[in-house]
Amino acid sequence: MSRARVLLHLAALVVPFAVAAVWSIIANRTDTGFDLEQTVIFGGLGALSAQVAAALRWRALDRRAHAGEGAWKAGIGMAAITHVLFGVLFAAAMNASVLWLQPEGASGARDVMLQVVFFVAVSMLVVGVATFPLTAALAQGIAALRRKELADGAR
Repeated sequence: MSRARVLLHLAALVVPFAVAAVWSIIANRTDTGFDLEQTVIFGGLGALSAQVAAALRWRALDRRAHAGEGAWKAGIGMAAITHVLFGVLFAAAMNASVLWLQPEGASGARDVMLQVVFFVAVSMLVVGVATFPLTAALAQGIAALRRKELADGAR
């Protein structure tokens, strides 16, 4: 596996936890334990979503590196997939926990879809303000590293 791809997946693991930690600290400065719990929940779902997005968009990023083009669009695609998948996973996890803990309080399909839309929107509008440009810049850097690898004869 190329070093560029390893770095992409490493960033997809670390960045969501860092963003979740910063957001948790900003939202709640008084309870460190609560901040840690939120960081694990949001960071974990964000990291899972980012890993899937990185895997799905690697071929596009690699193609742009081969062509010598900018990869920021692949980065925007990764960020969009990450935020959409985060909203879906968060709504699913939340509803699964309610179904498990209080089956009588479970939401219907329409409510679940509205929750997905809500969590995707919140993710994109609140955290996405920072992560869309960050992911675009990351993709540019990863593509440059991949171009260097290709020039050195790596696969």
